[in-house]
Amino acid sequence: MRPATHRFGTAAPLAEPPRGAGRPSGVLPVGFRRAVSASLLAASLVTLSAACGRQHPAAGASPSHRADGGVPSSPAGTPYRQARVDDRLVFFTSGTGAVRQVRAVLRGPDELSAFARLFRGRAPEIMARAEDTDFTRTALVGWSTTTGCAKWPSASLHRTDDTLSLVAGPHPKAPPECFAPFHVISVFEVPKERLPERPRFAD
Repeated sequence: MRPATHRFGTAAPLAEPPRGAGRPSGVLPVGFRRAVSASLLAASLVTLSAACGRQHPAAGASPSHRADGGVPSSPAGTPYRQARVDDRLVFFTSGTGAVRQVRAVLRGPDELSAFARLFRGRAPEIMARAEDTDFTRTALVGWSTTTGCAKWPSASLHRTDDTLSLVAGPHPKAPPECFAPFHVISVFEVPKERLPERPRFAD
């Protein structure tokens, strides 16, 4: 943030009181008070300028990634701050029409099967795409939701502290008129150590 520009004039010299005239105790000359006020204002502007240079990034900004496309890891016990946690997108589809709103951590084949059956015709494909999942090291996160008039080409799974959120891949702005809303069904593979113990799901 650019600091505000101010012009400060030179303080007038202090006038000498008439000989024999006393000055009330504790009262500063007017010129001296003006000089002190100008100095305090200048110091405040310097502090404000420094604070502007340390502003936090805007909420919702994309997290940083390594040059190789991976996600930087955090030391054990470090709170997650807008970090991507999925290793791969196991299954993803985006289409028009209604869909059941489901968000779940799938920790074994039975939970995966129960999730897939919710989507009937998509169930065989979901099961086929996830058949190589090693549930001893990873878990799956299933997420279906309506995306309004926007058709998503892909999605990723992010974590902020104990909350998981779905983030859309780059896509065109939704048209002003919408006759049939889009939905997504997605399944992510996530190493168990990246999942919170008691995950919550963003709206």
